[in-house]
Amino acid sequence: MPPSPGKPKILPLTSARFFAALYVMLYHTFPRTSGAGPLHAWVLKVVGLGYISVSFFFMLSGFILAVVYLRGNRPVNKRRFFVARFARIYPLYLAAMLLDLPHYLYTQLKILHGNPGHILAETLATAGLVQAWLNKCGLNPPGWSLSTEVFFYVCFPFIGMALWKMRGWLALTFSILIYVAGLQLVVVLDRSWDRDRLSYFPFPHLFLFVLGILLAKFFVWIGESQQRSSRLAAVSPFLLFFCAIGLLVVPTFKSGFHQTLVHGSLAPLFAVAILAFASGNNLISRIFSAPWLVVLGEASYGLYLLHYPVYSILRRLIERGGTPLLLLYLIGTIGLSVVSYYWLEVPARRWILAKEQVRTIETAVTSSLSQ
Repeated sequence: MPPSPGKPKILPLTSARFFAALYVMLYHTFPRTSGAGPLHAWVLKVVGLGYISVSFFFMLSGFILAVVYLRGNRPVNKRRFFVARFARIYPLYLAAMLLDLPHYLYTQLKILHGNPGHILAETLATAGLVQAWLNKCGLNPPGWSLSTEVFFYVCFPFIGMALWKMRGWLALTFSILIYVAGLQLVVVLDRSWDRDRLSYFPFPHLFLFVLGILLAKFFVWIGESQQRSSRLAAVSPFLLFFCAIGLLVVPTFKSGFHQTLVHGSLAPLFAVAILAFASGNNLISRIFSAPWLVVLGEASYGLYLLHYPVYSILRRLIERGGTPLLLLYLIGTIGLSVVSYYWLEVPARRWILAKEQVRTIETAVTSSLSQ
């Protein structure tokens, strides 16, 4: 039976985040390593699809937020929600941006001879999490997706409850309509927008987040029936196997499509994987709930944000050293992400949430005294 939707964490999904972040990391680094032969060429094709993890994260974000905030059918407390989201993403985001700043300034000023005003504007846009709206990736390129996530967060309290009111099969039907409409929007925009604008602009990615919310509603509907739950748990290993095969096969057929279209077209594959990980299947839970793997999943946000600036600093050394140094870089950055989780992410989040709680109590006391 799937875990109760009241639980804040589904451990196999937490672990799955690590593999998705690692896929992005390999996408940014492995193609730079030397190699030859058909196996290396095939691995390059598979790794070259690593950007799809971003779409997986978009859908997973909608799924998790819906399970956590909408399961009680109560309106989302917007202030608490936004403070919690800020505490979750911004401290490490800012740290990763600052880590990338020296390399960015060196590249822009010494190599590209960029305009100081433009550099300052891009830096401020990145710090303000609005770079995606300017069709730029800004400092630390993976951070553009966080700019898009902020847009999703702003939308969530307003669209979440409307989507959550749908029943199971209605949610599934509406999901199909959203999926088709989202892909059609990308096709239309691809004819008139330049590639960077379509890649980074937040709105064309919104349908993936919406699909995640609807998938959560469908998941909860499955959990309301013991028969449906048991069926999902029973077939989940086969669903994951199907997803793995799809991940290996897609690069063979991918050709000439815009990345955003590939992102969106694989949404059914992401949905099947999320349901399988969340199903409560004993084998999947036993493997993907291993404590060390859950820790790596918790640190996946750090891996996603830190790998690029670290690689920028070490790039020449890694390219000279080849695969052995690339492996050392991978292991070292994974370790750094775990350290950042325990030493930066968690303490910063607790501090911000504690400050918000104190402020809420003070506001309540002041309000009661004034009555």
